Amino acid sequence: MMQVAAHVPYMTVDTVTPGSQKYWGTFNTQTTPNLDQALLLIAQAWPPVAAAAGGLVESVWPLAQQVAALRAAAAIVRAYPRDNGDLARAAALDARADADLKRLIDANEAAGGGQGSDPADALMPLYSFPPAPAWGDWLL
Repeated sequence: MMQVAAHVPYMTVDTVTPGSQKYWGTFNTQTTPNLDQALLLIAQAWPPVAAAAGGLVESVWPLAQQVAALRAAAAIVRAYPRDNGDLARAAALDARADADLKRLIDANEAAGGGQGSDPADALMPLYSFPPAPAWGDWLL
């Protein structure tokens, strides 16, 4: 969570206490979004990164975390804009995430990871079935 907050520190300012300018450096009950709202958006940032990169080798985990943190920060800024510039900030965060995602995919494939490299992929169904026999229709 602190990785996400590091990209949008102004979103971690105390919004509950009047006149406060305290930067928490994380999301909590005194920030907007609060902890629960931020966690929901953070959790939604990871699956698209994992799907794009495929099976991750351990050496690229930090880069994968960085990409997911950028995506989550962009989602938070887009969901809780404070001024007209926040949509541009979200787009800039997404652009950084896109560039890092490309580096992640390249580094992961160079290290032996990527689509189809996960042993569990061999157990995944392909959803391809032979055509039904013509006589099968008579049994309905």
